[in-house]
Amino acid sequence: MTPVDRDFPGLKQQAHVWFVEPDTVADDETLAYCASLLDEQETARLERFHGEADRHVYLVSHAMLRSVLSLHGPLPPEQWRFRHGEHGRPEIIPDQYPGLRFNLSHTPGLAACVVTRERDCGIDVERLRRRGNPEGVARRMFSPPEILELRQRKGDAFKDYFYEHWVLREAWVKARGIGISFPTRLIHFKTGDTGVSADFDASLGVEAKEWQFELFRPTGEHVAAVALQRPRDAQYEIRIRRFSFDSSR
Repeated sequence: MTPVDRDFPGLKQQAHVWFVEPDTVADDETLAYCASLLDEQETARLERFHGEADRHVYLVSHAMLRSVLSLHGPLPPEQWRFRHGEHGRPEIIPDQYPGLRFNLSHTPGLAACVVTRERDCGIDVERLRRRGNPEGVARRMFSPPEILELRQRKGDAFKDYFYEHWVLREAWVKARGIGISFPTRLIHFKTGDTGVSADFDASLGVEAKEWQFELFRPTGEHVAAVALQRPRDAQYEIRIRRFSFDSSR
């Protein structure tokens, strides 16, 4: 898994991953600043959340995304405008800054985004916790070899394998903008000390060499995956950094 990288140069054939733990953003001044960055649609959605915890994660994650885009593009955070694809994936309105791509994910205790140029990218984060009937989920979403490997694991090894292979699928369908209803059981992910690889069933019409995958652990309680459409004949260098509103303003 990729370690967190503290050295963070410019964006060129690199994928930049930023993450924040929303619970650490608690002072009124910073939260008011976060709220000031959101557009009307984001503000309206924020107000529809009934749970305070969900409101907080949404506010911090979307303010972080806007701030990160401004580190890589020419606009201040509050001026970014988005459109939504067929399955709801947000994208920057092209005439604002052509070629800048991003994806955002959040879960209890963590929010993360990935930024690239020109090529599709996706990210998914999950908190490592017990969940009901993971084997049932795996039977619907995992390839047959992955299901067999999952069943051979116990305890934390079972949980880690399940979530790693879950976030890899989520990251890829988010990068494609196609939704989790896609038959991801036709993808076979292999994970281990040598990294992540994927085999795609021929019926999908997808070349494995076109995609790059990475797993990382932003915290001891979370796992994350990025899926990146590779530049031609190259691999992305992935840089990972903790985000701070104090340093972004």
